[in-house]
Amino acid sequence: MNEYLLQRLRADAAHLLSLAENEGKLKHPGVKGRFRELLIDNILSPWLPPDVHCGTGMIVASNNERKEATQDDVVLYAKSLCPPVLVSKYAPEGVFLYNSVLARIEVKSCLNNTELTKFVVAAKEIATLKLDVRDGCTNQFTAALNFLFAYKSDLKSGQDSELKRLISVMKSELINIDPLSGIVSMLCVPGRGFYKIGVENGNRVWQKHLSNDPLDHIAWFVACLSNSCFQYLIERQGRDYKNSLEGGVGLYLDHPFKAISI
Repeated sequence: MNEYLLQRLRADAAHLLSLAENEGKLKHPGVKGRFRELLIDNILSPWLPPDVHCGTGMIVASNNERKEATQDDVVLYAKSLCPPVLVSKYAPEGVFLYNSVLARIEVKSCLNNTELTKFVVAAKEIATLKLDVRDGCTNQFTAALNFLFAYKSDLKSGQDSELKRLISVMKSELINIDPLSGIVSMLCVPGRGFYKIGVENGNRVWQKHLSNDPLDHIAWFVACLSNSCFQYLIERQGRDYKNSLEGGVGLYLDHPFKAISI
């Protein structure tokens, strides 16, 4: 494990939590948006592929299907795949063609049942969008990933309670999503846990980060997200990421996870 990179990620995580706590003292409707900006500016941007950027706005797919992002959404998109239609040259808001969207993150100041349900419903909606492919293309492409990051939670402490609540919402009769489908790929609540979809013995499983330290939760959330963006950008370009030296910062860290039975 590269100790320098881990400590850099942990330092960034500590700065993020400190800023978020300070911003949270302000009683202003723009604070939720500021939480999103803090995550982008201080945590994500340094570890993304060079042409992958963070924005917010509307995602448009084939046949004019569309998903209008909420205020809490962070859209990770690649300019090399499709140009965004931004409000202005330097604005993060705009319209993003689905072919360029690698992932979507919802950022919550405090996670509760209502906000969690909204996230899962939006993730299911994203999963219905179709990528535009050329006639004769035989490559299989991964749809945009859905990640959830919350600074705090309204749940009382309990073993893996955050993941259990997510799984319960996904399995609910109203939503009915297979928890192992990959439609939702990561859940991070610093101090409560970081969970992600992984593969063990050829099967998808939910995995839990072994540390109880909130800084580690954020550090590996960023590392795994970085890996995913590099991998799926290469895939969208029609290349095999296993034969490339390109990769996210997570490639340089240990993998301290264990499978969680759901």
